[in-house]
Amino acid sequence: MKSKNLVSLSVAAVFFVLAITGLLIYFGQGSHVVEHTHAWFGVLFVAAAIFHIMNNWASIVGYSKNRRTGGIQKELVVPVVIVAIFALGIGFDLPVFGKLANFGKGLFKGERPRGGPMEQTKVDSIANAVETAYATAYTKGDTGALAKLLPIKTSLLTEAGTILSGSDIQKNILKRTAPEVVKTKVDRAESLDERTILVYGTSTNSTTTSPTVFSHLLKEQDKKWTIIAAQRAFPAVQ
Repeated sequence: MKSKNLVSLSVAAVFFVLAITGLLIYFGQGSHVVEHTHAWFGVLFVAAAIFHIMNNWASIVGYSKNRRTGGIQKELVVPVVIVAIFALGIGFDLPVFGKLANFGKGLFKGERPRGGPMEQTKVDSIANAVETAYATAYTKGDTGALAKLLPIKTSLLTEAGTILSGSDIQKNILKRTAPEVVKTKVDRAESLDERTILVYGTSTNSTTTSPTVFSHLLKEQDKKWTIIAAQRAFPAVQ
């Protein structure tokens, strides 16, 4: 087995996958799986490219330098200049490069409404669905359903100023001796981006007499919305 053949074919195979995932991300079709695949194959591509350069170092030097004069070949200057232009343009977020970066997504998603990344009706629908599911799971003591909505790493700032995690809330449900009926009402929801929604609302608990106001930060991943951060407080006395 020839090492040069193996490395060259490996570079080609990895590049093929990398190109597909890169185009999917560029055109706004990149899911969590696509992004992870792109990242890992990027690492593989770097490794394969290093071996490719090592195996072809003499040829690369020959392409870069004029053997007679020892000067730099034009064939080296052109790609270096192109890479430098794109690196600086992207790094400094120049308008042309910003438009180019979003052009692919615009082809499939079209122009977004000026009111925000998502239509308000969709934002309200998602917020109400998540909050209703949360209240139902909490009331029933369904820790399995609650874990899907409130991951163990979710941080919750309580009315008392203490910070709980999603895991703490699940443990508290298992420890409770009396039933709790929780009801939530979404007062306002706004989209921060296409995968993040901030929800403001009011909740009541059968074990307390005073309602509380809350804010939940919702995040979409793999087409599932979860609460990644939460805060509760007693409403201000008018």
